[in-house]
Amino acid sequence: MKPISEQIKEVLDELQYKSDITESYVIRKDGLIMTASNPHVKNHMIAAMSASLINIGEKTLNDIGDENLQRVLITGKELQIVIMGSSMVALVCAVEATANLGMVFLKMNRAVEKIFMIIKDAYQD
Repeated sequence: MKPISEQIKEVLDELQYKSDITESYVIRKDGLIMTASNPHVKNHMIAAMSASLINIGEKTLNDIGDENLQRVLITGKELQIVIMGSSMVALVCAVEATANLGMVFLKMNRAVEKIFMIIKDAYQD
């Protein structure tokens, strides 16, 4: 059986294949990175900042009266960041500004489900 990080990396490669997603990361909700599509020095910083954004989003929604954060979207001029996850991990994607977000959300939802199953199968005893 392949290591978990390799299995998740395959999901990320599939996610980015022929799509507007330029980079993707799987992070733990405590801010540690599990794997990334593009290895570079800032991966740990991206993971930590993304986990903070999830935490802030959850707290803000909770204060307003909703406990179900679905995604965090950050929009820039040339790039968008979408953060989506399950109870234990989150998928962080950098997306072209002109991307069809509906398709991106659909692909990310499917990828999150696959990643969750990989982790669940790995730790199920």
